[in-house]
Amino acid sequence: MNSNQSNQSKSSHRILASHPDTGTLRLVRDSITNLLDIEIDTSPSPEYAFELSIKRPYSLFIFGINMPNLKGPLLYDMLCLVYSKVHDKEPQFPPVIFIGDESDNNKTEELKKDARVKSVLYRPLSIERLISVAKEAMHLQ
Repeated sequence: MNSNQSNQSKSSHRILASHPDTGTLRLVRDSITNLLDIEIDTSPSPEYAFELSIKRPYSLFIFGINMPNLKGPLLYDMLCLVYSKVHDKEPQFPPVIFIGDESDNNKTEELKKDARVKSVLYRPLSIERLISVAKEAMHLQ
């Protein structure tokens, strides 16, 4: 695959990230945009993230575990119910990466049992780890 083909395949990807901490969202957005050249929509509101996911298809979700009003795993479960019905032309349901804190460690074992959960990252985030996991989840080289 030449570099032009690689750029075309990357440009067809889009990521949705939702986390209550805007600093974390900024780090995720800037890292993904600058290092992977992939468009990313972000929202600190999980409710708005749900609305965005209905409006357009995504290649990857990145959600906080503990978000106000609607926890990340519940948001993901809700999307599992409706996403494929709304985006019936999409070949598969997008994988998810959860972002948590060390205190969430006891919740993550259950999350990791779901094959669509590609990773659980803990804050403070490592940019290298975030990029590596995102590339792997979207099958980018």
